[in-house]
Amino acid sequence: MAGTRTHLGFTEHLGLVGWRRLEPVLLAALAGESPLLLVGPHGTGKSLLVERVAGALGLPFRHYNASLLNYDDLVGIPLPDEAGRALSFVASPGAIWDAGFVFLDELSRCRPELQNKLFPIVHERRVAGVDLPRLTHRWAAMNPPAPDDADSAAAGAPAYLGAEPLDPALADRFPFVVRVPTWDELSLPERLRLVAGAGPDDPPGRRPRPRPLPALVEAVRATLRRLRRRPMPRLPDYVVQLAAQLETAGLPLSPRRARMLADGVVAVHAARLVLEGPEAALEESARLALQSGLPQTAAEVPPAAGTLHAAHRQAWKLSGLVADDLWRRVLEERDPVRRVELGDRLGLSDADLSRLVTQALAAAGSEARRLGLATALFLRFRTRRDLAPAAWEPLGERAGRVLRPPARYLSIGPGPATERWREIHQHLAAARKRGEPLPRLESNFLRAGFPEVWALEDWRPALEAFRADLALFEAAGEVESGAASDASPGAAPAAGEASAPRGEEAAWA
Repeated sequence: MAGTRTHLGFTEHLGLVGWRRLEPVLLAALAGESPLLLVGPHGTGKSLLVERVAGALGLPFRHYNASLLNYDDLVGIPLPDEAGRALSFVASPGAIWDAGFVFLDELSRCRPELQNKLFPIVHERRVAGVDLPRLTHRWAAMNPPAPDDADSAAAGAPAYLGAEPLDPALADRFPFVVRVPTWDELSLPERLRLVAGAGPDDPPGRRPRPRPLPALVEAVRATLRRLRRRPMPRLPDYVVQLAAQLETAGLPLSPRRARMLADGVVAVHAARLVLEGPEAALEESARLALQSGLPQTAAEVPPAAGTLHAAHRQAWKLSGLVADDLWRRVLEERDPVRRVELGDRLGLSDADLSRLVTQALAAAGSEARRLGLATALFLRFRTRRDLAPAAWEPLGERAGRVLRPPARYLSIGPGPATERWREIHQHLAAARKRGEPLPRLESNFLRAGFPEVWALEDWRPALEAFRADLALFEAAGEVESGAASDASPGAAPAAGEASAPRGEEAAWA
């Protein structure tokens, strides 16, 4: 994106380094007068950015440290009237009444009871039940709260023990929740300029200066008004599909947030059209709006960038397909494994089905899951489909371990491995007594994972998942009846014996 510009970014002109990629989001918030929350470690320039933006706009500015703030600091001293029926306020120099730009710093260190009183300022531009007609911009900043689970903290990231998670209702009132750039995300030239105390990287005159910030904001506002009058039929579908993808990823959206995201995409796109010209693509605007449009960014463990990127790509792809398109029907199925079954049933091509197979294997959460799924898929497609090598190879490699298990002799002593083998042996013996079908496949699956896989994973839920995959893909019927006869896994080895499951003959002809 930055490579298409020939002028300095407005953040660079304000003397801030490394913020250029966020300029469309910052301008979108300014043009739409939308609350914005900055989330990042100390020393990353959050306060400096807000102070310089407010100064460039020429608005009356109030900077409140929410960790030290008292409510009287906002409203002044309350005085009842002579009748004792109403209150008026004697404003202190720092009171909020005449502010045009309010910055609530250290919001995550704010007392919960005061957070509730800040809520109407952010959401309604009201305080103590009184409108604030001069207040235009409400921005805030916070350090990321420390996770309850120390293992969830990012390696090397500071732990802010005094920072608490925001009330979810308050976080959901910020249309833009922006993760600020850290030192690791700065390029080498940016680091050098920052350490040198320089702002723009070129001497004056080599590149044209950006328009003054008030003019930029007004240009984005005018573009935004024009975009809102123009239909964007793909956008609602994109947001609906995105909400479904995010819910699957454990990031559910409120109805209000879904609407905010749609508005945010339009506002960010308006800003990019002003900054970059007509070549700005709506898809990139949607991606930027998503990255800076989720309240979960202010949580103890923020959404992973890869999760958001995958959700965006899938939602954008789906929104570009007509309602009765086969691919759309397949991709709307959220479960990658069921997506393979649906694609096969709908008659997708071998090449398209190969893509679904590789995606399903990649999405499997464990090696045990991949082992069973690959076996079921191999049995389903080995005579019916001509899959691409990228799909056949991982299927064949894992299915071979189950369908043609090699003979192995292991020496195991007393301990968990011996106990696991005894449990497996007892389970298979009980299954034979009950007359359950396909004991050979189950036996081979359990042997294929012993001892390495079952040392890391519980074999019981893995076996249930294997059975479910066999049923979903009707893979049991693909095994010839003669190869599905019963076989004993052998007795559990005694402690210290050099023994292991016997090698099995092929479970398919």
